[in-house]
Amino acid sequence: MHPDLSSAVPAPRAVHGPSPHPWTGPPGPPDAGPPLSAEAAAHALGVRQSEIETAVGLGLLATTERTGEPGERPKVPASEIGRLLPSVDHPEGLRAQVATTGARDGAALLGITEERFAKLARLGLLTPVRCHLNRYHCVVWRYLADELRAVRRHQAPHLTGQLPPPLRRLLATGDDARPRTWRRRVLAQRLGRAGTTWERAAAVAALLPPSHTAALLTPDERRCLDAARPRPLFARARSGAAERLLEPLTRALPGPETEQYAAEFAELLDEARTTARPPHRVPRRRSAGRLRRPTPTRPPQSPGPGSTGPARRHGQDRGRQATGGQDRSSRSLA
Repeated sequence: MHPDLSSAVPAPRAVHGPSPHPWTGPPGPPDAGPPLSAEAAAHALGVRQSEIETAVGLGLLATTERTGEPGERPKVPASEIGRLLPSVDHPEGLRAQVATTGARDGAALLGITEERFAKLARLGLLTPVRCHLNRYHCVVWRYLADELRAVRRHQAPHLTGQLPPPLRRLLATGDDARPRTWRRRVLAQRLGRAGTTWERAAAVAALLPPSHTAALLTPDERRCLDAARPRPLFARARSGAAERLLEPLTRALPGPETEQYAAEFAELLDEARTTARPPHRVPRRRSAGRLRRPTPTRPPQSPGPGSTGPARRHGQDRGRQATGGQDRSSRSLA
C-alpha cells in the first residue's frame, strides 16, 4: 500500500459562505433573472466556458436543480453572476482556482520530468480533473494547477528518487489508472450534488453497463433512476466521432472496477428502497429556480496504485485493492 499524492492536496474552498478568498463577494439577489447556460455564464463573467464547467464540477458555483430533461446540463443562477461580478479580484480569483495544466506544465510545477509526471499519473498518484481529445484523437488529461502546487509544497513522496519495486512492477504491466481515478473523482462530484438516495444510486449506475442494473430494478425504479441520471460528462464534443471515442472513459472497466461499482449500486439501491419509494410517475419537469449548492470536492483518496472503488457520499473513497487492467482509450497523454 503506497501513499496517494492527492492526500497532500487540501479541499477546494467553496465560493459561498465564510471564506478568506477575496473574490467570493456578497450574495446576489435571489431573483435576478432566469438561469444561464455554461456558455452564457462564461460570457457574463468574462471567463472561458471550460472554466465555468470546472468551477461547477468542483462545487465552486451553485446550479439550479435538474428538471429531468434528457441530456440536461447544469445552469448557473443569475444570482451567482451578481454575487461574483463585484468581487475585487474577479475574474482572476475564479480563474486561479480552476486553472488546469497538462503534463508538460504540470511537471514543471512539481519540479520533475515529464516522464516522471506521466508515471505518477499512470500509477494513480495524480488525479486528472478534465480530459479531451486533441486533433490526433489522443486523450489529453488535465490537472488542477492548485493541487499540483499543493503536492509540491507538501513534499509528497515519489517525486524524487527511485520508485519502489511494487510501483515499478505495476508500471511494467502497462496499466493506466488515469481513467479510473478520473471516474472516481467524477463520482465524488456527482455524489456531492445528489439530493436524494435515488440520485446517489443513479450516480453509481451511470458508471455501469445497463446489464448490471436492469435486472435489479422494477419498472418504476428504472424510470426513477432514468429521471435522476447524472448530467453528461462531456459538455462539448467536436464531433460525433469524438463523443464515441470519449464515451468508453465514462464506464467502469469489466472486472474488479465494475464489480466494486455494482456492489456499491446494490447497497445504495437497498438504502433507497428503505428510505423513499420511487414515484409511480416521474414528472417531466421540476422547478429550475431552486439553487443546489454541491459539497466542494477534493481528489478522492485512493488506497494505492492499481486500486478501484467509488467515492462514497461527498467524496469519501471506499476503494479496495484490485488488479490493474488496461483502459479502453487507445492512446492517451498525461
